[in-house]
Amino acid sequence: MSRTGPLHTVAVTVAVIGALFNIVGLNVYPVEAFVLRSTFLFVASVVAFIVYPAHRNDRGKITAYDLLLIGLSATAYLYTILNYEGLMERAGVLWITPDLVVGTVLILTILELARRTMGPALPILSLVLLGYALWGPYFPGVFGHPGFAIDRVISYVYSLDAIFGTPVGVCVTYVFVFVLFGAVMEATGGGKVLMDLAVSLTGRSRGGTAKIAIVGSSFFGTLNGSPVANVMATGAFTIPLMKKTGYRPAFAGAVEAAASTGGQILPPIMGASVFIMMDILGSDYVSIAKAALIPAVLYYVGVFWMVDLEARRTGVRGLSEDEIPRARDVLRKDGYLLLPIAVLLYALLVAQVSPLRAGLIGALSSILLGLIKKEHRLGPSAIASSLFVTMKSSIMVVAACALAGVVVGVLGLTGLGLNIANIILNYSMGLLPLALLLAMVVAIILGLGMPTTASYIICAAIIAPGLIEMGVTAMGAHLFVLYFANMSNITPPVALACYGASSIARANPLDVSVKAFKLGLVGFLLPFAWVYGPQLIMDGEPLSVVYTAVTALVGVLALGVSLQGVFGFTVLGWPSRLCAASIAVLLVVPGVLTDSLAIVLLLLVTVPIAWRNSSRTPSSSADVN
Repeated sequence: MSRTGPLHTVAVTVAVIGALFNIVGLNVYPVEAFVLRSTFLFVASVVAFIVYPAHRNDRGKITAYDLLLIGLSATAYLYTILNYEGLMERAGVLWITPDLVVGTVLILTILELARRTMGPALPILSLVLLGYALWGPYFPGVFGHPGFAIDRVISYVYSLDAIFGTPVGVCVTYVFVFVLFGAVMEATGGGKVLMDLAVSLTGRSRGGTAKIAIVGSSFFGTLNGSPVANVMATGAFTIPLMKKTGYRPAFAGAVEAAASTGGQILPPIMGASVFIMMDILGSDYVSIAKAALIPAVLYYVGVFWMVDLEARRTGVRGLSEDEIPRARDVLRKDGYLLLPIAVLLYALLVAQVSPLRAGLIGALSSILLGLIKKEHRLGPSAIASSLFVTMKSSIMVVAACALAGVVVGVLGLTGLGLNIANIILNYSMGLLPLALLLAMVVAIILGLGMPTTASYIICAAIIAPGLIEMGVTAMGAHLFVLYFANMSNITPPVALACYGASSIARANPLDVSVKAFKLGLVGFLLPFAWVYGPQLIMDGEPLSVVYTAVTALVGVLALGVSLQGVFGFTVLGWPSRLCAASIAVLLVVPGVLTDSLAIVLLLLVTVPIAWRNSSRTPSSSADVN
């Protein structure tokens, strides 16, 4: 769609009105959940059908099909808000014909909304499960059920138990305000300050441009609800910069994809999924953020280490001095624009206000601080633009949450979620390692082609209960499925973040995803580590937490050495690389025996290399490359 003209004006107007209604309904004049959630979904639909028209090649044009979808969305919305009290009473039990007609229209428009914004994977899964609800008697064994009439299924889905359920509620309540916070910070110039800081901190080092991408994308990724959106936002700057300094296009795209994916597991925000986890676990925000902190830091250490080893192996240098801003100058000039982050963290972690209020306080502080300098002040048009960006950025998340609500509703209605949990338990034969492997495979498969939020919601419903039954802590089980739902973004062959990065890098998507998978491989080991050593998620005495974190750090470094085949200035042979991989795996399982074996192997790898290198200069040692 063109950025000017009447269509753009309509999209901006609807988005701004919808965003303001959401803010008022959440903070000033409480609005019924049915009305608030349906309004948000309607606004997202209208904006999406304009911004993502049916024929994207005809920029600025909208087809009769798009207008039909907007009209159907408006009809469904008006019926919903005018009849929400009756809908709550009739859902799944005493439906009337208009409920079924509007419910069918709503399901179809949401399916199309999701298809346009995230691809076909989640819509297809939703249709399959809707079919499963209707034709249960035709499925064999534990998958069979009596089946439900189509009118009951539609009535049940068109309710607060499915489409307008907890996932959409979390999106409306929490995700919206943090996306708004990020949009306002970007508008005032805070985003540029963050990126300039990333350049100043890492740009001089070996392979510095890739490290800029890691640091910068971690800043933005934790605020963003989607790895794909983060790739497209920061990758437009970081990927060309990496290619300019000598990185191959596929590797440049892989770095950005792996770094952006990590933002979904990095406190303080952790994307959208953390708020849904809060609702499911009945836990407070601080407890989840604290549990996720050490694994997230280890993930980024692993990616950073892999990039450094790649730069050492290939000889990629950093930026020249004249291309790097001084951190002191950046902070002196516009460092105050980062204060909203401190305000947000204080509100969340110290004052412990609700995430909703914390996000709004952070956004308001960013607007107020922008008043200090003329070039950072947000006038009415800039604020409207930020509200539009917020709604546009929320489209994919709310579409994913709506369909994830459908999936979870059908799982509950048919009992399929419980059956899958029982299947994992039965096929694992009571063995926790096998159960974890099965859970990992199912979570990755369910996450292929889906946003993290949607795949986590589904995995939390069908996988986490089985792990908890086998003795995994509730926090550990939910973080386990969150990690693998998120890692599907860089898991070949369907890796959404890598497809986004490949379009910017102009590289083969499969090549990008293979390299991103390798860079982020530590994220596939860490969940097993905290299941066997819950101290890694700060479940234990302080001394044991520190010891577990240190041993895990050594394992992360060993994994990088194994994968890249470089240690110091020495290229390793396969025996040494296999030893390094064994060290990483042994340190995943806590215990005196496994740690002792890891130390022995570590000495076997490092002592001979240190002995050889002691008689060489760095330049002569590098010749083996």
